[in-house]
Amino acid sequence: MMANYNQMEELIAEIRTVMDDAQAQLDDARRVNPGSPGDFLEAQQHLEEVHLELEKIIQSANPEQRDQLLRVEQQIHQLQNRMILGI
Repeated sequence: MMANYNQMEELIAEIRTVMDDAQAQLDDARRVNPGSPGDFLEAQQHLEEVHLELEKIIQSANPEQRDQLLRVEQQIHQLQNRMILGI
């Protein structure tokens, strides 16, 4: 089953929101008085959840969609790595 355009766009929008939140938590954690460790962990968990969702839709995407989704997946991996390393 091929992912339809609306499903793909909705997922990408959701992923961007989660990534923005995760980046905000990472920025907050870098401050002298970091925010809540629980919020940071929750952001990491949300990022992993949308990553798993993305992996599912990549399987049903057409080649053009897959290319776009794989770029989003790469961005997720980069953000996850930055969060793990705290950079």
